Amino acid sequence: MKMSTLSSLFVLMSVVSMIAIAPSAFADVTVTNAPGSSTPGCEPNCFVPSTVTIEAGETVTWDNTDTAAHTATAGSPADGPSGAFDSSLMMVDGSFSFTFDSAGTYPYFCMVHPWMEGTVIVEAEAAHDDHAEEMGHMEEKGHDEMEE
Repeated sequence: MKMSTLSSLFVLMSVVSMIAIAPSAFADVTVTNAPGSSTPGCEPNCFVPSTVTIEAGETVTWDNTDTAAHTATAGSPADGPSGAFDSSLMMVDGSFSFTFDSAGTYPYFCMVHPWMEGTVIVEAEAAHDDHAEEMGHMEEKGHDEMEE
């Protein structure tokens, strides 16, 4: 009985360890405001990082770590908001998250401080799936060759 309990505990701990070290299915990203970004001079890195690349279905969170209120608004200072997403005013220590379901390039800016600009690049999930499928075919080929 003790051996069975010990074995079960070992298996449970192994599974928990594998889950803890396994990479997340989604590589969500956090963007922060550069310190002092409410004053010009942080360009082009007022959002840190200023450009992020994610897969469709992943989430970007903007954390306002600066000492002033900011927004993360899709669009550009020249053309205005695009309507794709808008954090509204994020007070100090506030945050906003948005999940990008469609591939594309999403420029954004702070409506309060228009010199603050960034870009979210969303890649199609299929690109990742195609690579995984390609790797699967390589493994199958290698396995078949080994049998011969």
